[in-house]
Amino acid sequence: MCNLKAIIIASAAALCSVGAVAQEDSSIEGGFLAESQELGYKPYPYNFIQVQGGFGTTFTDVSCWKLLSPTFSIGIGRMFSPIIGARVHVNGWKAKGGFDEFRYTGDQPVNNPSVLKYKHSYINSNVDLMVNIFNVFSQKVHRPFDLYLIGGLGLNYTWHNNGFENIVSQYQVGSNIVNAWGNKQNLRHNVLSHNLRLGLLADYNIAKHWSVGAEIDFNSLDDRFNSKYKDADDWMMTGQLSITYKFGFKDAPKPAPKPVVAPPVVAKPVEPAPVAAPKPVEAPAPKPVVVDEPLKETIFYALRESDVNRESIVNKVAEWCKKYPNKKITIDGYADKGTGNPKLNVGYAQKRADKIAALLKEKGVPASQMTVKSYGDSVQPFSENDKNRCVIIEGK
Repeated sequence: MCNLKAIIIASAAALCSVGAVAQEDSSIEGGFLAESQELGYKPYPYNFIQVQGGFGTTFTDVSCWKLLSPTFSIGIGRMFSPIIGARVHVNGWKAKGGFDEFRYTGDQPVNNPSVLKYKHSYINSNVDLMVNIFNVFSQKVHRPFDLYLIGGLGLNYTWHNNGFENIVSQYQVGSNIVNAWGNKQNLRHNVLSHNLRLGLLADYNIAKHWSVGAEIDFNSLDDRFNSKYKDADDWMMTGQLSITYKFGFKDAPKPAPKPVVAPPVVAKPVEPAPVAAPKPVEAPAPKPVVVDEPLKETIFYALRESDVNRESIVNKVAEWCKKYPNKKITIDGYADKGTGNPKLNVGYAQKRADKIAALLKEKGVPASQMTVKSYGDSVQPFSENDKNRCVIIEGK
C-alpha cells in the first residue's frame, strides 16, 4: 500500500517553509534589473500554456499500484512576479476502483483475477496558486531550473461507473458495499464534488519560451468518488510530465547612458604687443589678501548603509564652518540607481544626509548654517554606479 500519510506531511512541510523566509524587495529588484539587462527581456511577468500527460491512481483498500491509469491535463496561467503565479488547470481521463476480497456467485472463470477492477470517467477543474520556492530564498530570479509549490481549489465531476454495477451484480463483494452514487434508491450516473490540491512542479527552462517539467499532485475528493463509502475523503495522486510555452515578456529597461565629458578647450596663447618698459616706481607695501578656501567633501557608503562616521571629514567641515560663520554648507544625500527602487532610495539618501548633519551639530555647527536634502537615485553625480551611494558636502 502506498505511504500516503508520509507524502502529505512532507508536502505540507514544504508549504510552511515558504512563509518562514522574508527578503527585502530592494535586493530582489536590484538583481532583477541586472538580469533583465543581461537577458535582453524581463523574465517576469509572463503568461503560459501548459500541456501534461502521465498516470494517476486512487488510495483505497486496494493497492494504489494496481489502480494506475493514464491521465492528461491542460493549463493556462500567468506568473505575476518572480515568486507568485496562478493558473486555471483541467485534468482528467479514467480512474479505477477495485475489490480485493470477493466471492463468485456463478461459474468460476478459468482465469481467477486477484483484484476485480472497474473504471469511471472524471475531470478535475482547479484554480491553482503557484509559488516559486527558489525565488523566495534567492536574489537570482532567472535560472535553468525552478521548483513550484502548487495549491488549488476547484470542482471534480465523475460519471459512467457501469463497471461497478456489473461487478456487484455478478460477485459477492461484501454485505456493506453499495453504490455510493445512489440517491434515494435511484442510481445517479454522475457525481459533482469539491477538489482540493497540493503538489510540486519541477520545471527546466530549455529556451526563452519553452520549458519541460514533471508535476506530482495530491487531490482530496468527495468520499463517493470511487463509488464506495469509507467515511473520509477519497485521495487521488497524479504524476505527469509537462511542456510549457511562455509568452508575453516585456523588453528590458535600457541602462542609463554614461555622461559624456567634453575634453577641455585649450586656448592658443596670444603674444602680447610690445610695450615700453615703465619707469620704476616704488610700490607701496601690499595689503594682506584673505582668500576663501573652497569646501567640497564626499562620503561614500556600502549597500543600504547610512550609519557611517567619517571623523576626519566631519572635523574638517566643522572647522571650515567656524572659520566662515557667514557662509553656508549644503549636505546632499544620493543613492545608486542600480539597486533598490526610487521609494526606498530616497529614504536611504535622506538617512545618510541627516546623519552627517547630526554629527556636525555635535561639533558646534548651527542648523541655520546647513541645508540638508535627499536626491535619492534621481540624480547620479558619478558614472560608476556604486559611487552614487554617497553624501556630498559643499561650502558656498
